[in-house]
Amino acid sequence: MKVFISIVCMAFLSLHALSQYNENRQYFTGALIITDPGGAGGNVMNGVMVDPSWKIRVGMSGDAWKGNEAIKGTIFYNDEMNKGYIKLEGDKTPRSVSLRYNIYSHEINFMQDKTELVLDASIPVHEFGYAVTSDDVQKNIVFRSGYPAVRTNTTKTFYEVIVDKDIALLKYETKKILEKKDERGAAEKVVLDSESWFIYDAASNSIAEIKKNKNALAEALPQYAGRIKEITESKGLKLKSDADWSILLDALAAK
Repeated sequence: MKVFISIVCMAFLSLHALSQYNENRQYFTGALIITDPGGAGGNVMNGVMVDPSWKIRVGMSGDAWKGNEAIKGTIFYNDEMNKGYIKLEGDKTPRSVSLRYNIYSHEINFMQDKTELVLDASIPVHEFGYAVTSDDVQKNIVFRSGYPAVRTNTTKTFYEVIVDKDIALLKYETKKILEKKDERGAAEKVVLDSESWFIYDAASNSIAEIKKNKNALAEALPQYAGRIKEITESKGLKLKSDADWSILLDALAAK
């Protein structure tokens, strides 16, 4: 799928070649000359291109990143490319692009002229996302950086924004490849998923890791403990769904 050429801007001039990303995937480096219809002229974008034979296998199976190994699971948030957007730091207008997010390495893959590229981590991406439809219901997936550092996460860490309010609920996901024994005693490799939950308060520009329940939220936001109890009880919120969290955090931010 062809990438909208608006993805290329002057900020992309800092994109440099990556030598290696995953030992199970082959790359070659190169430069693309892109014509910018906005009047900026031809910009040179250096990037890491997926080997064409790898791309063909990806199109057929979606599992080519495994190389010759049998690995259960996927390293991507979604295997398929999605029509979405990327916003760089300081951008007011998002840039349209087809992309998928590699949670294993926290890299953004995008399409350019039917070639899959890996966006260099030095590019100051503030936010990216796309819409997915399941059972005729559309959901907007948003990943954002720029939150305060916490634990081993930095301001460049991407969080999935679950509830986007002044008091926001964020999810941080990781993937690891684990080798274990199957039921026959044979060694196998599987992708292990894990997630952590965080609450961000824009008023104090603070972030805290929490368990996804009412008591943990009250501990992280002691100044709102009374309101949390009042709102959850009056509205019958069990906080088992994203919708419940959205109602609660919207009510908290309103006071």
